[in-house]
Amino acid sequence: MKRIAIAGLMLYFAAAIISCNRTSSDGSCCSTSSSDAGSTEISGLSVFQLDNEWETYRDETVTLKDFGGKVIVSAMIFTSCPSACPRLVADMKNIEEKLSPEEREKVQFLLISMDPENDDPETMRQFAEDFRLNDSWELIRSDEASTMEIAQVLGVKVKPLEGGGFDHSNIIHFMNRKGEIVHQQHGLNMKPEEGAEIVRELIKG
Repeated sequence: MKRIAIAGLMLYFAAAIISCNRTSSDGSCCSTSSSDAGSTEISGLSVFQLDNEWETYRDETVTLKDFGGKVIVSAMIFTSCPSACPRLVADMKNIEEKLSPEEREKVQFLLISMDPENDDPETMRQFAEDFRLNDSWELIRSDEASTMEIAQVLGVKVKPLEGGGFDHSNIIHFMNRKGEIVHQQHGLNMKPEEGAEIVRELIKG
């Protein structure tokens, strides 16, 4: 991955923080034009620029680009998280429940581990079972460098704690089919109707 591409992504998201109100409590949404959402072309603002390999809870190897073609609702978590991460997942599941079966088929719910050392496929698989995640969901991990790279691009602060675990941002990311982030929902226990409406707009493209 060329450093210039990563720097471009980080500058874009930094600009988005300044120019947009990303807190969804008022329903606002940072959006970008996506008239050709079905295109497989990767723009300079897409997370698909990051070509690192990731391991899924199904023991498969993927890249972020493999999730293209669907609207992506994503968050960074770690499976041993005692409080915030389960609530993030619950917020995402609440969004999913507001969508129709036809809409759900066009959405990929993606959980990215910030603890690749401990979140091996078996552990992630157990997490998926515990939270009753269906085939619309994927859990992935990579090496530490790739994990920190995606955290920087997404604007997620990750701080390891001495006793284990992490202090981290609680953000749900909404991406269009090209892997471009068009909205970020900060906080926990957010109203699912707002997230579902954002997903519907992205599906329409």
